[in-house]
Amino acid sequence: MAQGKAVWQEEPPCIWALAGVLSSRPCDRHYECERCPLFHALRDGPGGPELPTVDEAAPAAAHAVEHQVNAYLARLLAGCTLRLDRAYTSGHWWVDASNPPQVTLGLEAHVLRMLQPVDDVVTPRDGVWLRRPDPCGWILRGRVSVPLHAPVSGEVEKVNAHYLAAVKAPGTFADGDDWLLRLTPHEDVEAVPGLYRGAEALVWQSKKLQLLKSALREALAAQAGHTVGATLADGGEPTLDLEVVLGRARFEAIVDRLFRIQSS
Repeated sequence: MAQGKAVWQEEPPCIWALAGVLSSRPCDRHYECERCPLFHALRDGPGGPELPTVDEAAPAAAHAVEHQVNAYLARLLAGCTLRLDRAYTSGHWWVDASNPPQVTLGLEAHVLRMLQPVDDVVTPRDGVWLRRPDPCGWILRGRVSVPLHAPVSGEVEKVNAHYLAAVKAPGTFADGDDWLLRLTPHEDVEAVPGLYRGAEALVWQSKKLQLLKSALREALAAQAGHTVGATLADGGEPTLDLEVVLGRARFEAIVDRLFRIQSS
């Protein structure tokens, strides 16, 4: 791939900006939310100790890597949001119970971006009864098959075929934030265990982003100093296929940590 052009200026957005609480704010703490005074202030908790940023004392090579990682992450997740009026699960679903008696389920946009390009998303048919936490579908991407576990027990009323087609369309990278399933629940959604809401959802999201940043740092640090960024860009634009950036082994390892996957 061609060497990227001048360094990108984007910084990853603060978790609270992703959640829509703040209109716009970059993150300078590498998504270590548990030690961020702003994070604790907004969730009415105690502030943590101040953390040094990479700019304060890092060697030039480490700073260059961190800058490229931040810029790439900002591009990869551009347009993704975390909705605090929804609940989230460790299985990467969002759950919206605001329009009873139906419950609306969707896949986290952040995770779909990390898996793009997606070959297929296999879902249950209308009328199928889901039983939490049994598998109810799959995301197929290259050599890996990612299981989707039902976050709520209930009967599937409708599958969003239009969104499924959009997710698989070349070059879309799962743009937008749309629902996947609508079901009639067989249990009280408010009492379902393992749902993250509010600040808990933000902490869960930050842990995933820290994991991704660690993998990106490792991939870039393995390159020679003068080639940093070449893997991330082709003609100056970011390559949004994460497997290309990380390499097959590192990509499959990080997906394996986020999901229980099957490789073919």
